[in-house]
Amino acid sequence: MTDKTEKNLNVAWIGESGFPFGMAAIQKTIILGEALGNVGVHFTVINRKGVLKPEQQHTLSATGEYKRIRYVYTSGITYRPKNIIKRNLMKVKGAWNEYWYLRKMRGMNTSLVAIVSTHSFLQASLYVLYGKILNFPLTYLYVEMPSEMQHRVGLINKMNDYLFENILLKKMDGALPISELLKENYMKIAPGKSFLKIPTICNFENFNSPRKKMQEPYLLFCGAIEYREIIDFTLAAFKLLPENNTTKLYLIISKGSTKQYAQFNQYLSEQDLLHSTKVFSDIPFSELVSLYVNASALLIPLRPTKQDAARFPHKIAEYTATGNPIITTNYGEVPLYFKDGVNALIADTYDISEYAEKMKFVSDHPEEAKKIGQKGKELGTAEFSHINYGQKLKEYLQTTVQNK
Repeated sequence: MTDKTEKNLNVAWIGESGFPFGMAAIQKTIILGEALGNVGVHFTVINRKGVLKPEQQHTLSATGEYKRIRYVYTSGITYRPKNIIKRNLMKVKGAWNEYWYLRKMRGMNTSLVAIVSTHSFLQASLYVLYGKILNFPLTYLYVEMPSEMQHRVGLINKMNDYLFENILLKKMDGALPISELLKENYMKIAPGKSFLKIPTICNFENFNSPRKKMQEPYLLFCGAIEYREIIDFTLAAFKLLPENNTTKLYLIISKGSTKQYAQFNQYLSEQDLLHSTKVFSDIPFSELVSLYVNASALLIPLRPTKQDAARFPHKIAEYTATGNPIITTNYGEVPLYFKDGVNALIADTYDISEYAEKMKFVSDHPEEAKKIGQKGKELGTAEFSHINYGQKLKEYLQTTVQNK
């Protein structure tokens, strides 16, 4: 009889829906799937519900492959029905079939491991139950600290986050923390449990696009509209640049609600920023890459909060891959990897005027800024390229099988 540790790994990604479309969470799925695929690991993304608009349903089949990553929508549809009854029925169907799909994967002559990507206490509790019934290990993708996320307000969210962090997290067989803070927190919550720190990573080949001759130089910020505080901070710093500065500010903003987006446009008008800013939303990945690659600098201010210390934004890896300079602040993971004036431009504090000075440096010293960007790419290639983590992750997941 073949020992389970000698079998090939069969990795299921569970918890997120929407693959292969989406922002950081889905991009992380793709990157880790590619990394594992490069070392011969079978990787399947299980989506329990559809999230596309009904008119988009023909753009994606319920089962298939994307970049050699297998995926399945266990609800049978990839879109979100408008009818509330049908929508809830599809959720139940998706959850039911998710279990049976995992059971099918467990029955193959392979060692099943699940990577869990959700901070829903109820959903993750089901996964722990599935792991016990089917006898496979679960590794938690630990990329944020839900209790410290400012937009998670209300009693239900607070209860969920408390239960998840204090009870559910220790039930996992292992974790993949993205930062030192999360690594230390996991060691405190689940002493003796194994973990593998994987920082922000991306596929550097995706950003090997030729540069274009742009009509105007621009700084670029990319983020969700829910982070209005950071967006407003960036705009305030940009406004401090000299009046004769010809650099524009490009903003790639996820729309959020129609109301949020309308309020943001109104704010730009009130701040007299419409002439010096350009806003993009819901753009294809190829256009996002082009905007990144042709920017004078890429902006990602981090706040002196536990939320920002815990996370390590996906954009930082992507930014370094372009070879353009990053402008950030000296918090969280940044000082562990970057040095101001060497491989990034780093404001000592989360201060608008200090951040504006780093923006001004790019305009005043373009050649030096380019050299800093190239040094950032050298660092990123060594630390944030996904090809460096496939074998490490494979070996780690194999240990969770052995320890189960």
